[in-house]
Amino acid sequence: MESRTFFNLPDGTAAHLYSLRNRSGFGADITDWGGAIVRLLTPDRDGKLTDVVLGFAEPSEYVENDPFFGALIGRVANRISGGKFELDGKCYQLECNDTDRPNTLHGGKSYGRRQWRATVIDDATLELALTSPDGDAGFPGKVEVKVTYHVGEDNSLSIDYRAETDKTTVVSMTNHAYFNLNGEGSGSCDGHTIRIAADRHTEVNALLQPTGRNPEVAGTVYDLRQPVRFEEIHQALPNCFDDNFVLADRDGEFKENIATAASERTGITMNVSTTAPGIQFYMGFFLDGSIRGKSGNHYPQFSAFCLEAQAWPDAVNHPEFPSIRLEPGQVYHQKTVYRFGVAR
Repeated sequence: MESRTFFNLPDGTAAHLYSLRNRSGFGADITDWGGAIVRLLTPDRDGKLTDVVLGFAEPSEYVENDPFFGALIGRVANRISGGKFELDGKCYQLECNDTDRPNTLHGGKSYGRRQWRATVIDDATLELALTSPDGDAGFPGKVEVKVTYHVGEDNSLSIDYRAETDKTTVVSMTNHAYFNLNGEGSGSCDGHTIRIAADRHTEVNALLQPTGRNPEVAGTVYDLRQPVRFEEIHQALPNCFDDNFVLADRDGEFKENIATAASERTGITMNVSTTAPGIQFYMGFFLDGSIRGKSGNHYPQFSAFCLEAQAWPDAVNHPEFPSIRLEPGQVYHQKTVYRFGVAR
């Protein structure tokens, strides 16, 4: 596996970039700073390797990485309402970092802004490890985290998350890659279609906090069980989606091809399989054209989408949701596979 210095952190520590490849050239570049997917190369219908994830023109911008481009997210993905929760009778107050909304987003001081310990397993496999101390961003318990990235010969990128704790806590991780199957820096996601095999979605209020209701998608704009063009979504929902779709009522069952995205322009397809009970479909509303990407082009609104496999958001405050509680002696485990192909 090729590796090199990616950039130097403010304290002089080097962040490294690791290139995972299969025999056909498909692969991903991963940095040990935040575990971010910096580049993902997959062939289009003409066989040309195309980078399909957004990233910064200047590597040092990953230090802050406000959009969480490609980053590992923890200790708890998505939003925690009010930035607080109760666990075994004790209330925990977290950082509220969700712009002007009173929520904790992606764990506050996110794992995506940490230096991870990297171990090269082979040319196609990289293991990253992180120690999250007791009280980290307000969460209880010291948690040891390991995330393994693997590139398969079937043009897949799998992400395997594991965590253990020394004290009762909560854990729900994901990856925040921003995809554009037309190619990074190509502008909007026009010509994309999306399918998500979910019968329900997680309803939220104006503050993007789950209400506790998970209504059926049938007969609504949330029904993505058959492929829908992004242009149709824009017409029906001007702000587009930033919603969790319900994949299962419990964690741990591996569900094949629960989501499929495709680009008419390049022919590139992406299928998502996961053990997680939910998936967040976000269409890039908060991109505003201010970020210059790897290609030198700026990223306008809706120029990427995310499919973040996760527990249901705010599960810590909804006992009726699948639990994200982790006890000493237990192992948190989540696996997600992004498999790429070409529609002929």
